[in-house]
Amino acid sequence: MGLMLNDLLDFLFPTKCAVCGALPSPVCPGCIPLTKSVRANFEGLPLWYSVEYSDEIAALLKAYKDSSRISLVPCLSGLWGLGLNEAIAELEPEQITSPPRNKQNYKKRGFDPVGKLLGDIAGPAGKRDSRLIQLKRSTVDQRKLGASDRRLNVAGSMFCRPGNGTVLLVDDVMTTGATLSECIRSLQVAGYQVLGICVLAKRIL
Repeated sequence: MGLMLNDLLDFLFPTKCAVCGALPSPVCPGCIPLTKSVRANFEGLPLWYSVEYSDEIAALLKAYKDSSRISLVPCLSGLWGLGLNEAIAELEPEQITSPPRNKQNYKKRGFDPVGKLLGDIAGPAGKRDSRLIQLKRSTVDQRKLGASDRRLNVAGSMFCRPGNGTVLLVDDVMTTGATLSECIRSLQVAGYQVLGICVLAKRIL
């Protein structure tokens, strides 16, 4: 109900641009980061990302995830779509999955940010998140931690039920890669073959 109310209010009373604060658009055209499909590597796997992490993308994601600005979905899925479609076209994964969602955040927001973006992207990238990975112990908010503490925080925190097949791992933001590394470990232990990774934004350290 809360999510539907936010959608209705955003339609009837357009809020300020999530980046610059101007009215009446969810995001000004000039505030949308330039998108590109960049291919890199992470732990021996191909990695695609669409934008470098910046103040603009940080503001968009904060408004989307923390303030339930669902009107930003077309913008964010549009940014991610290029890289995601390229990754899927090259790898042809049997499944797409993402890190396990935080139950507290899901309850507070009323929606799954990454899953909603995936569902909005047209074409082959519109496949739904398979949700192969689960949490087996709680972790603290990664945003408060440095690189070494991030790895310790998530090490051994995830598991997958035994399975097989090829997987593309996706997430909205990659900072140090600690979460993605733990995701890869849990998938491989369970019997899956991780073909590659695709994120919306990558922080350039």
